[in-house]
Amino acid sequence: MMRLSCIPVSLFQAITCGQMSIDEWMDLAAELGLDGVECAPPLIKPLGPVTPAEYRKLAERRGLAISNYTAYSDFANPDPEIRRRDLEAALNNVRIALELGAPSVRALTGQQWPGTNQEEALKWVVDGIRQVAEEGARAGLRVNVENHTKASTWQNFDFAIRAEVFLKVLEGLEGVPVGVQFDIANPLVAGDDTLELFEKVKPRIGYVHVNDVRRKSVFEFVPVGTGIAPIREVLAGLREQGYEGWVGIEEASRTGKDGFRQAVNYMRGLLAA
Repeated sequence: MMRLSCIPVSLFQAITCGQMSIDEWMDLAAELGLDGVECAPPLIKPLGPVTPAEYRKLAERRGLAISNYTAYSDFANPDPEIRRRDLEAALNNVRIALELGAPSVRALTGQQWPGTNQEEALKWVVDGIRQVAEEGARAGLRVNVENHTKASTWQNFDFAIRAEVFLKVLEGLEGVPVGVQFDIANPLVAGDDTLELFEKVKPRIGYVHVNDVRRKSVFEFVPVGTGIAPIREVLAGLREQGYEGWVGIEEASRTGKDGFRQAVNYMRGLLAA
């Protein structure tokens, strides 16, 4: 049976600015009846207020599992020294995930840096993710690469935001122990078809992000279940192939606690159907 988690993107700024504590976020997650919570860089040091070990303890105290470390990584920078440092940081993400007790960690391809040759960047991206995935496999951790839009700390959109580029990355990673963290709304932001991409990558899906958008080709998230993302269809497809992993709500609508409640109620209804 699929289990429900959440990453509180809407709360990142309040948490990093000290206006909201991790205790308050965990209390909300427990109140919502979630099975687990995700962790992300803005929630832990150096950006957030607590260490990975403290985040894990606060979750466990409330009976919540850590479903995933939704990390950031950037392998597409044209500067080789920056890429080397970014690879070290990405390898460290594996260690952070282990400290959190998460079964998986997200890898991103990186940003669309101006002036970068796409074919060259594709090689850098594939090589970087391969090294992180192999490190994760040695540690007994699953690494999943996401069809991403833009991280909260990034200047640019994801190198592989377009489905055609994301599929090239996956083709380059054939035979590597890496899965897909599939985000249901992100293809729509890029002007692509979610279900078309889902059909092509579904055998490799190891984690699911549920988000929603009001309109295609617009980077604007709305409460889950109120937009056009084909959430019901993707969940049905996952159920058909026997997926029993985590489904993480990416609550990024910035509509306060009501947005979280809307998302969880909607998802509970779909998962119970």
